[in-house]
Amino acid sequence: MNFDIFSNRMVLKNSPVAFWQWGISFFLTLLLLGGCSSTSPEVHCAGESGLAYSAATDSLSYEKFLDLPAITQENRRAQSRFWLDRFEDANSSNVQIQALLNAAGLAPDNPRIWLQLAHYWRWLGNYLKTVQCLESAAEAIRGFEPGDHKWDKREMQRRTAMARAWVHYDRGEWHEGLNWARAARKVAPGDAEVWQIYGLLAGHSRLRSEAFKTADDILRLDPGDTDVPWIQASYRVGNGDRRQAFNLVMGLNPNKEHQAECWREMGEIAERLAEHSMASRWYEESASSLPFRDKSCVLKMRHDRLNAEIGGHRQLVWLAYDKYYITGSLSSYTSLAFRRFQKSEEGTRKNFWAGQVVNSTGILIRKEMDKPWAYRARGLVFAYGGKINRGIRDLKQASELMDDLGYPDSEIESTLGHLYLQKKNHRDALRHLQYAAEISPNEPRIWQDMGLAWVMSNQPHQAEESFSKALALDASLVTSWYNRGLLNLHQKNYDKALLDLQKAAQLAPDNQDIVDLLQKAHALAKKH
Repeated sequence: MNFDIFSNRMVLKNSPVAFWQWGISFFLTLLLLGGCSSTSPEVHCAGESGLAYSAATDSLSYEKFLDLPAITQENRRAQSRFWLDRFEDANSSNVQIQALLNAAGLAPDNPRIWLQLAHYWRWLGNYLKTVQCLESAAEAIRGFEPGDHKWDKREMQRRTAMARAWVHYDRGEWHEGLNWARAARKVAPGDAEVWQIYGLLAGHSRLRSEAFKTADDILRLDPGDTDVPWIQASYRVGNGDRRQAFNLVMGLNPNKEHQAECWREMGEIAERLAEHSMASRWYEESASSLPFRDKSCVLKMRHDRLNAEIGGHRQLVWLAYDKYYITGSLSSYTSLAFRRFQKSEEGTRKNFWAGQVVNSTGILIRKEMDKPWAYRARGLVFAYGGKINRGIRDLKQASELMDDLGYPDSEIESTLGHLYLQKKNHRDALRHLQYAAEISPNEPRIWQDMGLAWVMSNQPHQAEESFSKALALDASLVTSWYNRGLLNLHQKNYDKALLDLQKAAQLAPDNQDIVDLLQKAHALAKKH
């Protein structure tokens, strides 16, 4: 592979009680770095002499570029070529990306630049930018006039469809990718690279005849082609025959373009079978095949996989800029992202890692890898973000899968209980909270939520008992003092209510809801 541009979560009022609202809304998209729009390149190199335009300020959309006079377009293309020369000469990945952004902003009608940028963003793990760049490439290609021989339109169409197919392949979106591979076949039916991605996606889509026919066609042309066992293994993976897939690639030594992807999938096959030493070896090979001149932005680490709590093996993973997944164990990357999400303060950083968890768990689920833990992590992130229905859906899946494995999880059950409380569904809330309390009887917040569920069920005795258990475990729970005080107030136990609300006010002196209720309790106590 090469980079040659010309090649290839304080009070929620809810009568008769109140409880803490811990979900907050956030964006689950990877927008921290913005888009790959031609109208606003992120960076530029200033101070270059002899340049007529500044890429940072003079970047244009494709349509606005076409409105320029022909001589102005040509001048901008010439300056774009200056940045392409900078790209070719640079050894730093950052400088290369900067140069390409400038080149694209100045001459957005050049699909080759957009395709090269898409190639970078894909390998740096930013799929949002990748797709945006590919859309810009397609826009430029659509603008080709009949008889315009500046670029080979069919070749650009082939490259764009292929790039789209590989993005879907990365993300485990087999059918979507297969559609793009079919589009590439229409443009270039005899192209070996098209056969490669088409066969892989057909295999993962469990289309045996299409996958194996493609492999046979490749084999006829080159009996030693390493794509053949890779395609055959992809069908075995898609069909759930992981051991057979492993046997097919055991002696494979991919040496063609896309070898980094092949080594990575080999690592995934081994990881699924708990062949961890072999997975590490193959992931190392994938990392060594990365298409970067400069790997200073690449960080290698070993991290717990998602199922670490049941003895899951630590595995290798490579990140770009200590953020984005490049290669290695996606399970380990997701575990890392989820841990960083949990430890981050509310704000941009937490939202970023939430987005990364949602993205990577989706891929794991589609690839049938660590599904119980992937559903768990994604469901907990959705719960944090106030996505109640999506959180319930994922956590129910996680609950069922964990029970099947014999590993019931109190956080899954307690969060499901909390989400059902938000939907005012006290029956399902109680069911999950009681199960959570069986698993983790010393977790105070489970009893706190259970108290509220009993209140909603009009069972005051059980509610008071649950709040009391919560406070016996953690006397700092303001919500339990407040809710038990409110419950005692409704039960006309004014002395008890005053004691509870006074304690809540001591713990949260600035909370006006507590102050107001305490004043009401004093007035009612004096009256009675």
